[in-house]
Amino acid sequence: MDRDFSQSFILFAYLILFAVFAYKMTMFLLEKIKPPSDPAQEYNRRKVIRAGFLIFFAIVYLPVIFSSLSLLPTVLGLAGAGIVISLKEVWLNMVGWFMIMGGNGFHVGDRIEIDNIKGDVVNIGFLKFTLLEVSSDPKAEQSTNRLIHFPNFSIVMNRFFLVSDAMDFVWDEFKISLTVNSDWEKAEVICNQILNEELVLAPELVEEKIRELSKNYLVRLGKTTPIVYTSLEQDGYILLSLRYLTPIRSKRLNRVLVSKEVLKKFKDEPDIHLVHIKG
Repeated sequence: MDRDFSQSFILFAYLILFAVFAYKMTMFLLEKIKPPSDPAQEYNRRKVIRAGFLIFFAIVYLPVIFSSLSLLPTVLGLAGAGIVISLKEVWLNMVGWFMIMGGNGFHVGDRIEIDNIKGDVVNIGFLKFTLLEVSSDPKAEQSTNRLIHFPNFSIVMNRFFLVSDAMDFVWDEFKISLTVNSDWEKAEVICNQILNEELVLAPELVEEKIRELSKNYLVRLGKTTPIVYTSLEQDGYILLSLRYLTPIRSKRLNRVLVSKEVLKKFKDEPDIHLVHIKG
């Protein structure tokens, strides 16, 4: 009860070391006794246990730290100074965290674009969230394997675009240019066959995801089946636009699949002539 500042500081350091040691040993023993079945389970388990340890040791240690009343004014003065210095960003981060965790926020696994950076959400903390960056090239959208950390107040200060894990498919268009003397009707039939044989999402899957998303948003997706639009362009060629729904993480793979099938089918058609393929 009559500790001076140096004694309280040493006691606090020992308490922190003990808490860290207890956490490390708990995680080590838990992984040995019951290893996680997948990375997602390991991530969620670590996050829950870490939060539990913080709450538990905070409750246990606070009475010990404040048991020396002579230090209370010093502690409160230092805490007040820190709050005054960092008040703005801390409060904004807290507001951002509540927005993220709310019904119109996002979750781990969602793909978002914020401040011209696109990525998959891999962690959400109380002060920051982390993205696994995705290439900004619309033709690729592959992971760059770089982690980018954003303070939570970023969603308060910036607008963001979200592809929810609850509805992880988007519309994509694949464009093919034909010469004006090509048999565009035959080409349109072939493209429709490719889309309907290779790229059709199960209707029940689409409806299920729409119902899930409708809990927070009024979604009217309309037509969900693939379609081919044919138009005559001013440059004197015929443009076929293949429009289809694709899972966001399979966008590039499906473009490759469409390209290969188009090349195979058009190769055997002497009256269909490609000009070039636009991404």
